[in-house]
Amino acid sequence: MTNVVWGAAPDPQAIAAHVAAGGSPFDFVEPPDWFSYSCFDTFERCPRQYAFRYLCRLPAAEPRPAMDFGSAAHGAFEAFTRERRERLARGEPPPTRADLEHCFESAWARASLPAEADAETWRRRAEPMLDRFWAAEPADAETVGEEIRFRLHLPLDTDTQVVIAGFIDRIDRLPSGAVELIDYKTGTAGLPEEATSSLQLSIYALACRDVLDVGRPERVTLYCVEQSRRFSAERTDAALDALRTDLAARVRAIRASDFAPTPSPRSCGWCDFMGLCPMSER
Repeated sequence: MTNVVWGAAPDPQAIAAHVAAGGSPFDFVEPPDWFSYSCFDTFERCPRQYAFRYLCRLPAAEPRPAMDFGSAAHGAFEAFTRERRERLARGEPPPTRADLEHCFESAWARASLPAEADAETWRRRAEPMLDRFWAAEPADAETVGEEIRFRLHLPLDTDTQVVIAGFIDRIDRLPSGAVELIDYKTGTAGLPEEATSSLQLSIYALACRDVLDVGRPERVTLYCVEQSRRFSAERTDAALDALRTDLAARVRAIRASDFAPTPSPRSCGWCDFMGLCPMSER
């Protein structure tokens, strides 16, 4: 995690105001030594948004029902596949459609969505998604693990090493003996080529090969669960080796940045910190 220079962290709002006025967050904190795919994606969208979120540690200004719905879906699928894996290991029958429903209800109860005014609309949206997930899942699918945490150590030079961390939604064992890594997506399905271009899937594949000891995935898959569509692609060893160089370059760019904003409909439309940024496109 980012290390605070002073004995106690200054008020995040004070850091944010300092950044908004043109100052550097590094006046208060050291350059970051911890990263994730979301960090890289946010910085690419807008360096100032990255600074507000990951260096100033400001919370989201508004609830994001779509994100809460996605989190509930992820939680349900994680619980279901874990239950299936554990039952099969005990020689018991796999879980049923009713068990999947129960997994979602438990995840839903932990989310903030039940308190939203349109909670029932979101809840009704879940039913066809669960039906499609259930219909597409083989009862004997061999899932290796769910929500698998990794920490990838990346040296920048002889004195500096950073960590790239994350959670892989799911890893399955394929008939060939190799693995498939799966990333769940809720919302509108993307395009098939996104599986090929996804930096997130590439980072996860690198972690599978270099950290998790499951080998290079035979394929990486974006699983658009609401449409029951899977987009898969391959990652070669050469591509994963090149990714290490690319990630180091991204880290150096963040650590050297002045965090100038890059306003655009894309970056500002999903930004929680427009009120702090005089250049935001409202």
